[in-house]
Amino acid sequence: MTVQADDPFGLADPATLAFWTVKRMAAATPLDGRPTQALSTGKMGIASSRPTAATWTGSPVVGALFLSNGSGSHYCTASVVSTPKKSLILTAGHCLYGTKGWAKNIVFVPRYSNGSRPYGAWTIKYMYVDSRWKKNRDPDLDFGFAVVGTRNNSKIADVVGANRLVINQGYTNRVRVIGYPMKKYSSVDKPIYCTVTTHKAFKYQIKFDCNGFYGGTSGSPWLKNYNTTTRRGDVMGVIGGYQEGGKYDWRSYSSVFDKDINHLFTTAKNRG
Repeated sequence: MTVQADDPFGLADPATLAFWTVKRMAAATPLDGRPTQALSTGKMGIASSRPTAATWTGSPVVGALFLSNGSGSHYCTASVVSTPKKSLILTAGHCLYGTKGWAKNIVFVPRYSNGSRPYGAWTIKYMYVDSRWKKNRDPDLDFGFAVVGTRNNSKIADVVGANRLVINQGYTNRVRVIGYPMKKYSSVDKPIYCTVTTHKAFKYQIKFDCNGFYGGTSGSPWLKNYNTTTRRGDVMGVIGGYQEGGKYDWRSYSSVFDKDINHLFTTAKNRG
């Protein structure tokens, strides 16, 4: 299995930080194909049996990922993962490499909320996606890593902490999912969370049902063994995969985390 590792930017560019003003972040729109409005459920699922995501103050290890892709300013969700070099974040592959190629002007803002950047904005140095995602947009490989630069001579995991990446967890787990939905539907510009049980969707896809995961939530981490004190856990999935995460706000998907993401992780953590 081969992986694609790109380092299109080299050292972090201060111009990227200047680009992302508070006003531009507020005006950014979801990048992904997640729904931007409540769609009819038809015969799929029973609405009364599904939980609804709640807004909250967020987790330091999860944030908004702001980027440009040639058609405006957008955002996804990303999270910090633990590595010896303490500089790696995880998101959906389509947030880093889309139909227009590599994303540009990328910054990660941990615990972003209503314009607030409590831990600052962190620029990206390198990005990694599986070569099969880059070539064929294989939904079973819709995950990616990015290395963030230092800020005030500090590494991001030393500042905010990190989740632990885990693989081969099976299809059924209890997780907390944290994301940044389209502002219009989260009432205020804040993160959301939902605690749910995952299930098998396809051989290499898992799913969960929870209302409120609109556009912008691609890359949201699925956290097993979530600790409410540290606000961290073991990340075993991210919203993405089938239909780039799903076409309904109430059903979300993830590529199964197995040897493929572990190979990509091994490559990425050598840099971050």
